[in-house]
Amino acid sequence: MPYGVFPVPKGRDSRKSGTAGTSLAVRIRTRLGRAELDKALAAGADPGGNAELGLRAKQLSSPAERARIANGLVEALGDARRKEPTTLRLRPQRAVVRDAADDILALVLRLRDDRPVGIAGVAAAARLLDDRSGPMYRDDAGDLQDAILSARSEMDATREPAGEFVAQAA
Repeated sequence: MPYGVFPVPKGRDSRKSGTAGTSLAVRIRTRLGRAELDKALAAGADPGGNAELGLRAKQLSSPAERARIANGLVEALGDARRKEPTTLRLRPQRAVVRDAADDILALVLRLRDDRPVGIAGVAAAARLLDDRSGPMYRDDAGDLQDAILSARSEMDATREPAGEFVAQAA
């Protein structure tokens, strides 16, 4: 009894986090290159192209990452509705975010539902939130509403065939 009456501590099980078989180096490169991977996936890159793209696609499709993106969008909307913040942190454009509030909420609802999503759409939503040079933060980076609608349409464009077509193909 190496631990006496105490139970043997359980190690972290990588199968629960969806990283089973993924090397530490791939996980580190994925974490450090998340912005570029999101950009590539939003542009339609094949997640099977390399290990980092595959891992990032798996992360983006997870309920936890979808919830993180949705919560960040709700927080940006809340910040836009409050009075002027007294912080040095870069904040979203308040008026632009308020104008796109309905589209942002629709995107949040789509991120939070249980239906399958297109990875390109989730990557585009992540870029909206995380890219500080994007349309949510800069007025010279394009139209926010167009970016939101594009992300939603890509999210709905899952690349898996519908159930009735699978049955016909069999």
